[in-house]
Amino acid sequence: MAACLSATLSMPLVCGAAEWTVEPSALFGLIYNDNINLTTQPHDSVNGNVITPRLDLGMHTQAWQVTGSAEASRIRYSGDSGLDRNDNAFSLSSAYHSERNTWQLDANSTRDTPLAGQQTSADTGAVQTQTIRESHGFSPSWTRMLTENIKLQLMYQLNDTSYVNGQSVGLYDYRYSTASTTLSNQLSENSQVFVTGSYSSFHVPATGNDSTTRSFQVGITQNFSESMKGTLQAGARRTETLIQGGQPVYTRFSTPFGVVLIQTGVTSDARSQVTSSVFSGSLEKKYELTRMSASLSRSLVPSGSGSVVLQDSFDFGLNREITSRLSAFINLNSLKISNDQSNISNNNNVYYHAETGVNWAWSQEWSLNMSYGYSRVKRESEDKAATGNAVYLTLIYRPLKTSISR
Repeated sequence: MAACLSATLSMPLVCGAAEWTVEPSALFGLIYNDNINLTTQPHDSVNGNVITPRLDLGMHTQAWQVTGSAEASRIRYSGDSGLDRNDNAFSLSSAYHSERNTWQLDANSTRDTPLAGQQTSADTGAVQTQTIRESHGFSPSWTRMLTENIKLQLMYQLNDTSYVNGQSVGLYDYRYSTASTTLSNQLSENSQVFVTGSYSSFHVPATGNDSTTRSFQVGITQNFSESMKGTLQAGARRTETLIQGGQPVYTRFSTPFGVVLIQTGVTSDARSQVTSSVFSGSLEKKYELTRMSASLSRSLVPSGSGSVVLQDSFDFGLNREITSRLSAFINLNSLKISNDQSNISNNNNVYYHAETGVNWAWSQEWSLNMSYGYSRVKRESEDKAATGNAVYLTLIYRPLKTSISR
């Protein structure tokens, strides 16, 4: 085992044959959006184009594997150069397996923008101007088979997120870490029960916000048939927050020269404690030509608003195969963000996104995707909701995966 572990770290070709895989791909897209910032203020429609090359690499043996991916997106909009951006994402995952143990190490780095779109997060819909977000994550885990049916998993996750000029639009850099323990029991071939306990820490340097959360959940995973499976888990969480004082407090005064802000004091330390339920559930069903999935969850997640927020989310997806090369899809997403720490400036909002389209794979390597998306966000601080319509035309090139064994 020691020799194989050394091979995992330095990657020489020992401990059996290794399979190397290379899978490049490229995306070319055209975009039309009549409200890209999802703002309630006067705005113009924009046309854009995106080019995204991607490379996936892998190396596998019987005992270990290492996979990685890298992609870079060049996005340009006509008529508004302020929206142009260059996004990128990198990920690396490695795993080593022995008879009873699995060690895994994952890392990722992304640079994107929290503007509303096809990807949803706690920052989605919170801002109405372009802001670059950079996120770096690290996650080691260890899984041990205690018996033939009982499994123990220990996991740690660390995430650092920062924003370029974020405070000017109400977004704050933060660090979030969580440690969790999961014990599961395979009751039968189709049923598994599990319990999970976790402890997380959230820190915002600019606001002096420090919070810790303890949570406990129990759940079950059930395979109802070969084509249908579901998972349900529920529990409770308790969050304790300390907001350090010393932050300036401003009062608005009217003068003959206009409204001015004058510092009238500083904040004092504030402590709070909140307890609430957390849960998640998912269901997947496959028919001969149709795939359907749905999920519902309530969880406490980090956000750029300056605190952890309670996130209620619902996702539904339906994919229907029309012919061997043509398929249609519908995706529905809803996201409700609320902050139970009332003394923190936050971006409470309710966000909806619906998208429908078709995908045509005219060859093994080329496919064309055409879709329409509708987005709506209602921010607590605004009287009316903002809506947006978008049309996407995407050409995808994905050559066959190259595999080499040595």
